[in-house]
This record gives sequence, C-alpha cells and structure tokens, in this order.
Amino acid sequence: MASTTSRRGTLTRRKIAEAALRLIDDEGIGSASMRGIAKRLGVEAMSLYKHVGTRDELLDAVVDLVVAELDADPEVLRVAENGWRDYLERLARGVRRYAMAHPHAFPIVATRPSEAPWINPPLRSLTWIESVLEALQAEGFDDDQVVFAYRSFNSFLLGYLLMETGARTLRDPRDGDGSFSAGADAAEPVPGGLTPTRDEDEQEAVAEAETPLEILDPSGAVDEATYPTIHRLASGLAADRYAEEFDRALQEMLDGIASRLAD
Repeated sequence: MASTTSRRGTLTRRKIAEAALRLIDDEGIGSASMRGIAKRLGVEAMSLYKHVGTRDELLDAVVDLVVAELDADPEVLRVAENGWRDYLERLARGVRRYAMAHPHAFPIVATRPSEAPWINPPLRSLTWIESVLEALQAEGFDDDQVVFAYRSFNSFLLGYLLMETGARTLRDPRDGDGSFSAGADAAEPVPGGLTPTRDEDEQEAVAEAETPLEILDPSGAVDEATYPTIHRLASGLAADRYAEEFDRALQEMLDGIASRLAD
C-alpha cells in the first residue's frame, strides 16, 4: 500500500474531505467509511486519522466542503447590492445548485448536528449566516424581522431541498445510499444515512421506472382499489416540476417576509 506521500501527494484534511465527497457522489453515503476513502486515496486507513480524528469529524468536513461551494458561486452575492429580495433569491438558488450537484451527500448537510441549535441547515456556515443577518439589517430590517427572515429562509430551503434531493436519489440510486444496501460496511452506521430497506429487485424497479405510475409506484405496492385518487393523479404526482415549483415557492416565501416588513 502506498504511503501518505503517495502519487496523489501529501494528505490534508481538505484532500480527504474531497475524496469522501467524490465517493459519496459516486456510491452514496453508505460508502463513506474510512476504509473506503483510504482505498480511493491509495493510503492506509490509519493515516487518515492524523488529519480527521473520527468519521463524524470527516463527515463534518464534507458538509463544510459542500456549503463552501457558495463561496465560489458567481451568482451569489455577499451583500444586497440590488435589494434584500434579489440577495435572498440568489442565495437560495446557490444553495439549490450545491444540493443538486451533490444530491447523495445532501442528507448529511441537512442532518449533521450543528455547532449550536440556532445554526440551521442548509445555510450552516457561520460566515454565511453573519452575511445574511448583516445584509438584512442593512436593508432596514429590525432585529425581529431579521430573525424571522433567517428562520423562514432556512426552513423553506431545508424542507424543499430534502424533498427534491430525495426524489433525485431515488431516480438515480447508488449502492451506498442509505436507503439501499451499504455493502461491506453496512453494519457500520452512517450518521445522516437512512436504514437500508430496499433489496436489489426494488432498487432495479426504481431505476427502470419510466411511466408516471411506475415512477410513483415502482414496486406495485399501491393498490388502485385502495388508493384510487393516487392512481388518477399519477401523472401530476410523478412529474418532475421541481425547478418550477422551487421558484414559485421561493417567491411565496419572500412575499411572506415582505408582508412581515409591512406590518
């Protein structure tokens, strides 16, 4: 086995987190074991512990890496140059972009414990939280309005993006996704993962579903006689309208903040 100074260069915390994120993107959360990451890097698993003390610490580093993609997003602004509404719209779409870039990793962004209860996912960077609070205050929000907007913004994003990434991963499953088999490391729980429940046949049915009814009910478990309304509305329920619905729900959420300002 190669040493820590391998052909990939000296190990660092960031390099390990990047390898973990690529592994999760390729194989699902269940693949994020120290052994699996070490294998991808071409090093001994014990060498990782010099940089990340535990797997929990590693997953926190992955979360930091995903959220940090906002820093490099040219459409996202640090200050409200064009008003608070434009600022929050840009930020919301930036968060959605990183969620869509890493749908298999988003559950750990959403569920990993924060440093404090008020640090809400998915906007869980102290730097970005400070930026949001400062931007809203500069736009004339009082303290209560700032807190209301911050909480409303995060709650909207968390709920919507968990729903959308869940649908994306269901349609594009990985063997290591929490809802599927986690392979050799299945006995080792993955914080932020889901209990493996679907077998290979069910996974194949999900991956091959094409018609609205197959997408809605890939295993044929939703009986039409018992659930006639679900069957009647199958096309609408199975339709991929997430981008359109995200924009509409975002505007409605921002309208709610605007109405609070007018009170």
